[in-house]
Amino acid sequence: MARFRVRWGRLLGTLCVAGLLVGGVKLFTAELPPAPPHTRAVPDLKSLPPVEVCWLELSRSDVWGQLGTAGLTRTGTWKNTASALLVRHPRGDVLIDAGYSPNVHEEVKHRPPLARFFNESALKGARDWSTLTAALQKVGASPEGLKWFIPSHAHLDHLGGMVELRNVPVLLPAEELSLIQSWRTRKEVFPEHAQAVEGRMTAMAFEPKPYENFDERFDVFGDGAVVVARIPGHTPGSIATFVNLSPERRLVHVGDTVNLVESVERRLPKSTVLQFFTDTDAPSAREQVARLSQLHEMAPELQFLPAHDRDAWEKFFGAPWSCVKAR
Repeated sequence: MARFRVRWGRLLGTLCVAGLLVGGVKLFTAELPPAPPHTRAVPDLKSLPPVEVCWLELSRSDVWGQLGTAGLTRTGTWKNTASALLVRHPRGDVLIDAGYSPNVHEEVKHRPPLARFFNESALKGARDWSTLTAALQKVGASPEGLKWFIPSHAHLDHLGGMVELRNVPVLLPAEELSLIQSWRTRKEVFPEHAQAVEGRMTAMAFEPKPYENFDERFDVFGDGAVVVARIPGHTPGSIATFVNLSPERRLVHVGDTVNLVESVERRLPKSTVLQFFTDTDAPSAREQVARLSQLHEMAPELQFLPAHDRDAWEKFFGAPWSCVKAR
């Protein structure tokens, strides 16, 4: 019976992926309606501290076909990255996302059949692996210098690397903290990752102060350099993290709410199938895509950084292991 369930899970997973590859555009959702009108709250960026931001690439792969993103119809290939963003701040370094666990291939073997199929499919073709410690060293940083780790959300390719850095405090929204603590009943989070961060998580205290087109914010250092906004949907506590180097040089890391910058530019969500399998609340995730698209129209100078869009990372940083300061 167990063998039958495994084979059935693999067959179902294969059919779903085949549907993505063969069905292509038919499985894409249509352009979203605009987000409700919102007045932009322009942030005060006149007195920013000297901040540097670095690209730590932990693995990469080229994904063929229309695996749930708006932009793959142009080239047929999605340049995928699993990366961490390091913010060098005078009061301590902040790490955003941590990539996969160094034990990920063993960890996925214990997942339910269908989840295991998708996890293993995502890992195929990944190359140029790096541990977090080695990645930090490449840009002259170290785990000891990290003041906070901030996950964009708690999935395996964003939280998993924290099994390596067990002394770094974790800062995240209360909703994502609850998701991680519910790992026994909520299967979005790997038990190994939840156990690795147990006892070192702190919930963000969001303020009801407008920021861009969001109604609340969490300012990590209180100086406008690193500001977090909620974008729930992909997971309950998914976030957008703004890193402000100067009034002219800014980025916003948006996790997996979209896979490509093109989705923000065209107001297109992920495919219906990918929403079904990866988004906790697909309608809310689509609302956030529309909100991000609205923000793009309001602030065209803002560089959007989806977690896995390698082209977007290259556009801002030039190459992995590069660091950018204010001009």
